[in-house]
Amino acid sequence: PQFGSRSSGINAEYGETGRSLPPSPAVVMCGDTFSLPKDRNLKVGPGLRYINDQISCTKPGVIRSTGKSVWIDRNSRRYVPALEERVIGIIAGRMADEYRVDIGGAHYAMMSSIAFEGATQRNKPDLKIGNLVYGKVVAANKDVEPELSCVHKNGKSNGLQVLEGGYLINCSLGLCRKLLRHERPLPLLEPLFAHFKLFEICVGINGRVWIRSDNIKHTLCIALYLKKCEYLPETDLMPLLKDLVKRVETSM
Repeated sequence: PQFGSRSSGINAEYGETGRSLPPSPAVVMCGDTFSLPKDRNLKVGPGLRYINDQISCTKPGVIRSTGKSVWIDRNSRRYVPALEERVIGIIAGRMADEYRVDIGGAHYAMMSSIAFEGATQRNKPDLKIGNLVYGKVVAANKDVEPELSCVHKNGKSNGLQVLEGGYLINCSLGLCRKLLRHERPLPLLEPLFAHFKLFEICVGINGRVWIRSDNIKHTLCIALYLKKCEYLPETDLMPLLKDLVKRVETSM
């Protein structure tokens, strides 16, 4: 049988094993098995398991792929850490040379106190409980605690850092994935770019978004907009933002 329709842009066939990888996006169910193309070196991401030269779906959802990776996109309730994913963490504790970081998963993540660009034992950030960090998952296994780092293999941060000031909001995992897609233009963010000139936004795939601007009213408007925009059509996004700006301006 086939699920989805051409109008939704999602088509998939089920019930067979060893089929070639379907075009992205496609709806899949648990147990669906696909063979990887031999001419492409793909990295297997969350929701998939590599077994005997094939990938098997461990979760239902929408399978998506790029030139380098393939994964299952689903709006789950709790974040499950996966390698190389960028997340926003909250410092929850400190030990001798490590921090315990809340990333929204079932367990705290561990992060070395020198896992920052240019950090040494004598010169390293002094983080307090409640501080925010934007890092990537460098170790993820169901039997051990995940591990975070704010540096890449080349020793550079490339945007990974301690987040100072700003405002943190919690969003659905699905919304964060939409904001992180490498598509141009970005329908959800275009109204913000058109209306506000100076602001920063940092999106963690673990369902957290950090916002900072030069005006507290602008920060509040952006936060309210992101919480309401996920399921709206594109034509309603700019009217929503204008209404929120008007309401905030009159109430503050």
